[in-house]
Amino acid sequence: MDAEQRSVFQGIVYYYRENMVNCRYQVTLKDAVDGALLQQALDAARAKAPYYFQKPVWEKKLLHLEPSDAPCPVRQGSAKPEFPDENGFTVALSYEGKVVYFDWFHFLADGRGMAPFMTMVLQFYCNLRYGTVFEGQTLETDLAYDIEDILAKYPESQVANDMQRPVVQTFEETPTCCRIRLEKAGLVDAALRCGVKPFSTLMALLCKAVRAYLDKDEVLYSYSTDARDALGAPNALYNCVASFQRKLPLTADAPLAEVAVGVDADLKENLSAERKLFRIAEQMGWVYRVYQQKASLSIKKRIFQMGEYISGFPADFWVSYLGDPFAPSSPELTQYIEDFQTWVPADGASIGLECTSLHGIITLCVKNKVPRPGFAEALRAAFEAEGIKVLEAAELGADNT
Repeated sequence: MDAEQRSVFQGIVYYYRENMVNCRYQVTLKDAVDGALLQQALDAARAKAPYYFQKPVWEKKLLHLEPSDAPCPVRQGSAKPEFPDENGFTVALSYEGKVVYFDWFHFLADGRGMAPFMTMVLQFYCNLRYGTVFEGQTLETDLAYDIEDILAKYPESQVANDMQRPVVQTFEETPTCCRIRLEKAGLVDAALRCGVKPFSTLMALLCKAVRAYLDKDEVLYSYSTDARDALGAPNALYNCVASFQRKLPLTADAPLAEVAVGVDADLKENLSAERKLFRIAEQMGWVYRVYQQKASLSIKKRIFQMGEYISGFPADFWVSYLGDPFAPSSPELTQYIEDFQTWVPADGASIGLECTSLHGIITLCVKNKVPRPGFAEALRAAFEAEGIKVLEAAELGADNT
């Protein structure tokens, strides 16, 4: 793939700019934020991370990313920006009180792709605010993977989709937010009792909670995994997520261990490099083919949305588990950080859950499009039934972002 093809590939997703998905990292520091120092930290990090400061540029009907030297001001307040902003950027930084907000457009980077930049900005801020000596390594992204090469390797990925397959009907009401915090040690203990990984146990508990909340005997869930290893791009800053889906029949009294073992087996099968690559071919192959069509943007957008359904994306809920939100992991940095949350719209599902781990606490940030109360309490009940201490189960109200 030459430079022009890579540029076009990175720009494919901007065809759907009316539907841009904004992601947010919300970091609470131990002291009130100094806006001037945060701006200095951002400017210092920008010099070492040019990937995040590109803007979409149209040339006839083609779109690609170009570096920009426009200013990127730190904003005060918690309001989410529109992307692209007035300078064309798809990343933004703001603050209010003790909280720093990192916002970005989903297709620029996934959670793992954004983490190195966020970590560097926070490190440079701590250098200015607290006299720390974090160095901050230059962030250079691996070249875009060759989607044509992957499609050639897995041609069956483009014929396996069934136009007649039943698609789960997701709720599409105005989202509400809730937040759950639980002790990580309790989840680890439950996982040991089940003989599976903690994430498998977490998924099983979420399935039980969603079953009770939606009153369904069969739950359809999705989860995302980092595909950088399979793509041979360990230092990729762009989006490298492979998403998988599973239908799970479930009774009200199903033992946790029984559910967790099945979830764990599914995870192990899909986390192989071969399965990740095949899924990337399914996901990105459709986008690539839509991009090649000679049609208006509105028609392409509609075809792309249809492809999401054909590919089996819609689900009752999806989960993304980031774990430690910093890259590289930095115990020294976390001394200055009290809390971390990550918020992503529940696109493609009735309920979207983002999970992170900090200071021995797992935080679940939930956006819920189901028009009924009680999900936070359903989660609390599922966790506490297995002896996992729930520190918070809060309904936060409508999502106004």
